[in-house]
Amino acid sequence: MSKKIVILGAGYAGIKAAKTLNKKFKKDNSVEITLIDQHQHHILLTELHEVAGNRIDSNGVKVSLAEVFDNTKVNLVQDKVTGIDTDKQQLLSENSIYNYDYLVLAVGSEPTYFNIPGMEEHAFDLWSLEDAKEINGQIRTMFSLASQEKDINKRKELLTFTVGGGGFTGIEVVGEIAQWTDDLCKLYNIPKEEVSIKVIEAMDKILPVLSKKRIAKAERYLRKELGVELLLNSTICKVEEDGVIINSCQLEGNHIVDTPQQEDTKIRTQTLIWTGGVKAKEFVKKLGLNLNHRDRIEVNNYLQTSIENIYAIGDNTYFETDDNWVMPQLVEAAVQAGKSVANNIYAEISGKELKEFKPQLHGVMVSIGANYAVAELKPTPKITLPISGFLAMMTKHLINMHYLFEVNGLSLIWEYIEHQFADVKGGIGMLVRHLSKKSGTYWLAILRIFLGLRFLIEGIHKVQEGWLTGSEGQLVSGASSVLWSDGTPQIYIDLMKTFVAPNQVLFQKVLVLTELGVGLSLIFGCLTVLGGLAAMGMSANFIIGALGSEAGIWEPVWLFLISLTMLSGAGKAFGLDYYLIPWLFNLSKKKVNYDKDIAV
Repeated sequence: MSKKIVILGAGYAGIKAAKTLNKKFKKDNSVEITLIDQHQHHILLTELHEVAGNRIDSNGVKVSLAEVFDNTKVNLVQDKVTGIDTDKQQLLSENSIYNYDYLVLAVGSEPTYFNIPGMEEHAFDLWSLEDAKEINGQIRTMFSLASQEKDINKRKELLTFTVGGGGFTGIEVVGEIAQWTDDLCKLYNIPKEEVSIKVIEAMDKILPVLSKKRIAKAERYLRKELGVELLLNSTICKVEEDGVIINSCQLEGNHIVDTPQQEDTKIRTQTLIWTGGVKAKEFVKKLGLNLNHRDRIEVNNYLQTSIENIYAIGDNTYFETDDNWVMPQLVEAAVQAGKSVANNIYAEISGKELKEFKPQLHGVMVSIGANYAVAELKPTPKITLPISGFLAMMTKHLINMHYLFEVNGLSLIWEYIEHQFADVKGGIGMLVRHLSKKSGTYWLAILRIFLGLRFLIEGIHKVQEGWLTGSEGQLVSGASSVLWSDGTPQIYIDLMKTFVAPNQVLFQKVLVLTELGVGLSLIFGCLTVLGGLAAMGMSANFIIGALGSEAGIWEPVWLFLISLTMLSGAGKAFGLDYYLIPWLFNLSKKKVNYDKDIAV
């Protein structure tokens, strides 16, 4: 009799469960594995702050589920499940019914607002790709409006960006925004000092899971390097359309209660990004499973819910060990849980003994912008390795790539490198940009440098032969004294006789300088289009002048054809044009000016 395994949710935990089950039952045709998700893509939720802060585009956090499960026995279904009949063992959607023998719930979580008035209506969440794109658009809009606003107070309100919550998500998104504002200030001609970025945290510190030293490093970097203001011991009491009210309330359990004896403070802003907490999705409440006070599904040591053939993994799960340790909502924990559940379902179907889930977490890390991170790694439970700065940032990238490798092998690694480093200045960023698929001209760099060397060496030889030192009436023997051949068109000969022949020494020197200039232009990829046009002109001149001669025209012909390819942007690959051309275009842009001294 066949067994039907259904996994609901294609997040970190769901994908790991599906991939592991596929390996276990690859050759067992009696087992059906179905993965159901609303979307076509797996979203890298831990990288959403990079989309919000404009470090990468939305494609950088999307992984095609069809590609991940290509050539597997996993049946991929895109649908929205609206309910579960646990008695009939069926999942229900608007148009379909899915039967199961074993169900794995990996539906994730959603933001919780602690009943703060106005929070849900006026704040921005960061819990989906759509959220990240909305935040990105909001920040752009605020800068655009501020660039036209003459009221000082209104402009300050537009340029104040607040983040509610000093946990991992809050600090990561504020780091990205702080770095991005440098570019936005230049783009909209806004003084950097007018931008205000704040983190509002109810506790007396940010990143509470880290040690004091790592917290201090993070706070120092945020304040000194990025100019972020940290408002600690500050509770958000109310959110309005034009501001955030803090400090006249306190959090008790899951609710905000007023404390009238304290004076409130209003931060005028139109941008509050809320990262202050999550809860299980409302969908979970309808299932009749045992939940904890945050509506997360309680599971036993095997990750089974109160109904044995229903397992729960990921953020919708509440797992507590015998010594009262509660599993954090981290990617590593979700992935390990997904693998454990898959092994236990395999054990059940195979008649083997189930194994308790024993997570082995290897530390935590948080990025603060593109160039800095703090981390505490735990290679063993008793050893903690604190790292920060570039090393911590690269470790985070390596861990992300390791996860992507497990999801779909090497195919995702280069895409990740492209998205993460394409806009990094210098070093690895330049290498990635020029080797990426976005710069298909990088093969032309080889031809460009070869052509440049050809002209440079020819120019140097002419200098050594005295072409630049010839005086009037004195020509160096060689091709410069032969301006046309028997097969040269008469119109060309007439032009040579009229303009060049009377000034041959001058044109001799111009030719040498042009060859030297073209050679350097092409080698360094600087103003490559002009260098290519000049090379085409000289090659064409050689071709016409050599028609009918014994020297032949094939060398100048292929020089002309190579020069032609230089017009397709060859200087943007491993060349200075990558930086020079955008700079030249920006010079022509008219800046937006506003009177920052006028208050209406």
